[in-house]
Amino acid sequence: MLLVRVRIAVGLMTLMASILVGGISVNHAGASTSGLLASAPGVTKTTIKIGILTDLTGSDASSFSDSPGAIEARFKQINAEGGIDGRKITWVVDDTTSTAVGAETAAKDLVQNQGVFAIAELSGQFFGAAPYLAQAGIPVTGSSLDGPEWYQQPNTNLFSFTGNGTASGPAYGDGGFWKAIGASKISYVESNVPAAISEGNSVYDSIESDGLHPCDKTIVPLGTVNFTAFALSFKADGCNAAECACVLSSSLAMATALHQAGLNSVKIVFAAGPTQQIFQTPADEAAAKGAFFPGIESSPTYSNAASLAYLASLKKYDPSYTGGLPDLAEGDGWPIANLMVEGLTVAGKNPTRASFIKNLRHVTNWTDSGLAPGPINFVHFGQNPPTQCFSYVQFNGTKYVPFPKDGRSFCGTIIPGSTT
Repeated sequence: MLLVRVRIAVGLMTLMASILVGGISVNHAGASTSGLLASAPGVTKTTIKIGILTDLTGSDASSFSDSPGAIEARFKQINAEGGIDGRKITWVVDDTTSTAVGAETAAKDLVQNQGVFAIAELSGQFFGAAPYLAQAGIPVTGSSLDGPEWYQQPNTNLFSFTGNGTASGPAYGDGGFWKAIGASKISYVESNVPAAISEGNSVYDSIESDGLHPCDKTIVPLGTVNFTAFALSFKADGCNAAECACVLSSSLAMATALHQAGLNSVKIVFAAGPTQQIFQTPADEAAAKGAFFPGIESSPTYSNAASLAYLASLKKYDPSYTGGLPDLAEGDGWPIANLMVEGLTVAGKNPTRASFIKNLRHVTNWTDSGLAPGPINFVHFGQNPPTQCFSYVQFNGTKYVPFPKDGRSFCGTIIPGSTT
């Protein structure tokens, strides 16, 4: 499942510090700079400059505006142990303003004016920047939540932290999730962006393959909070489950509209993932009560050893994180930065953009320091893995609990003949 999950520079140019995580081979504090060269734009003998591209303002900001804190936290952590081959990571942040044009403008600013070596991104509008960055040969780590460009030629410079995939199918079975929650007539609400629309086709293939029924397919403007008409149509068609491939504010608005229409027993999935933002108001808590939230982590309740280590580091290095389950931007921002660290590590002592891209494409067993549900490989660009797994939590009104209780994942295999 994919979520449809700036021109104002917010430069942070900080030299901070970090620990060695999960098998990444980096030199520690005090490493000699002997033999280090200014080998590429954004690379000096002592620093590597990374651009952070995200939606700080506009319709997508409710889900992504806090992503810089998590990305920076991982960079601070790696710097604390001496950086990568003795170089510290520095960074600068740019805002897409939640538009595709804004994403391209911000990317050009980061490369042409700020002089970054590579970009770590988390944005619902990144597809607007992708053609420029591919043509310029800029390495990018990020999330494929915005569109299919992550798996299309010639964009081999793009690395999603979830691994390989294809731009057009196939679809996967849902591993029995919808049946497990008691859903039979399911509406998939798509934000009007490429990834959500493509994923919608996949979801409906998956629903039908399970012998269930698609119901009231709907496309809404990205960031909308007006679901009154949808709720009435949903009720008239007799649907009993809905998933919103939307930012958090839209998912909350959809749930509220369904409840106001008297549909309090409807099964609802928030693709935006679990977040502490649910607790901001009693109205949000009420809207989310009973809803299901997917995750791609090995432990969506963050209870295993790798997750606990991640939470401790996030709290130490990200002042905006005060505890509890990370939200979507924090949960995705960290592995996006961690993948950037991996790419810089394998790029060689004097990295170039070409060596970053070439060598990261040879990595076959990246585990995101134990947070990924299994080893991720970047070798077979544009190819799908044989299975796709998701874990879920349910919000019971006061806290998130594993669903099912044993915390097992729902894993689906490729549906023959399906395309997205």
